[in-house]
Amino acid sequence: MSLIYTVKKNYDRLPASLLKIAGALYYCLPAEKRYGGDFEKTTDLLKKTEYLSKEELDTLVNERFLYIVKYAAAHVPYYREKYGEYGVDMASIHDVRDIVKLPTIDKEELRAHRDQFLSDEYKPEDLMYITTSGSTGNPVGFYQKKSMMMTEWAYVMHIWSRAGCKPDSSRLVLRGKKIKEGGKDPHIFYDPLRRELNCDVFNMTEENLEKYCVAIEKYKPEFIHGYMSAIMMLAKYVESRGGGLKHSFKGILAVSENILREQRDYVEKVFGARVFSFYGHSERLVIAGECEKSSQYHIEPLYGYCELLDRNGRQANEGEITGTGFLNDAMPLIRYRTGDIASWSGEKECPCGRHALRLAGVQGRWNQDMLVTKEGAYVSLAALNIHSDEFDYIVRYKLVQDEPGVVTMKILPQKEYSNEKGKRIKGLLEEKVSGKIRFDLQLVDDLPVGANGKYKIVDQRLPIHHFKIS
Repeated sequence: MSLIYTVKKNYDRLPASLLKIAGALYYCLPAEKRYGGDFEKTTDLLKKTEYLSKEELDTLVNERFLYIVKYAAAHVPYYREKYGEYGVDMASIHDVRDIVKLPTIDKEELRAHRDQFLSDEYKPEDLMYITTSGSTGNPVGFYQKKSMMMTEWAYVMHIWSRAGCKPDSSRLVLRGKKIKEGGKDPHIFYDPLRRELNCDVFNMTEENLEKYCVAIEKYKPEFIHGYMSAIMMLAKYVESRGGGLKHSFKGILAVSENILREQRDYVEKVFGARVFSFYGHSERLVIAGECEKSSQYHIEPLYGYCELLDRNGRQANEGEITGTGFLNDAMPLIRYRTGDIASWSGEKECPCGRHALRLAGVQGRWNQDMLVTKEGAYVSLAALNIHSDEFDYIVRYKLVQDEPGVVTMKILPQKEYSNEKGKRIKGLLEEKVSGKIRFDLQLVDDLPVGANGKYKIVDQRLPIHHFKIS
């Protein structure tokens, strides 16, 4: 086992007092020793293929697609049976364009038949067992090869390198991870081994936010890495803090939550650094991130193949992200419907010179980030982007819907908030949806994050699959 896997395996056993020594020793080692062969091999591949032509990339994608599909048909019981039922002729599968001949799968199938998705060449005890975050209220588990951990990290760092982030860059981490015990403050822990300043997103009170700012000024992390909801909370506090924050970040690496335009603009204004958004999921089928020249999501073609499917399962310009992973033949997921909504870029080329497929944006989830008009049509959360200073007077908000055409907007206000500002927000939202949704405002004392540290803006209580797409 390489050093990095040994470190990862024993990390939680290390007392906080030893991490400083371990960190100092760890970063004395050369990079290839620190991150292991899987990381180095993947990093080299990504550097060599990053600026290939579209035709060259298509060739590599076809090779990986054909391998995973034919492997699944030969070694995975579920695909053998399902492809037989659907009459799939493997001899007719020549390249990725033939993917439409294959049936899709979803979380319910994986949950119900998990063991049948496992390749007959692997044993569960030799693999990692992963579960999704359960943001839909029903998590699903699956197996992945152990090499996926550092292969995934290589892809993440490859994308973040566009923001100037390196494997040994320091980061302020605002995610739903448990704060390691043994530090001076239960809500803050600086990890010298990972070069991470971890701050508790479950207790972002004014008292703790001040402590976070003091810690930031002490440790001077280069990047913010976390959920946009938590980054927004910090930004709101920093803007109201006397003297602001005596530290500048190189960039903001936003993950795991849908990002609204007004959030991006506000955070960039407060911190004076660009937000780089990132898309990925626990199943590790599609990974994408922004580049230096654009806020569109560049899909990594050798990681997995991305389709957008409408509600009828047809490929579309806007639809559900449906992924086919190329990295995990232990439990291949082919044409797996993620529930996330996105749209393809309408621009032919990106100024950055990369030729991978690009998403114009990721709008959220079919069943989580949609509102319903009084006529029964969907409106995505992303469509409600409002450019107004009135939102600066809100700490955060939640949109609750249990009746078509009516949404309760729960507001956690800043001290400077007023009823006049609320009326202005209500008018802007109702104008945005052409009066098809009424927004009723309600002031609240708290809007807590979820058990995983993420924050959902939309609390949709309607059986949304009964309605139609506008």
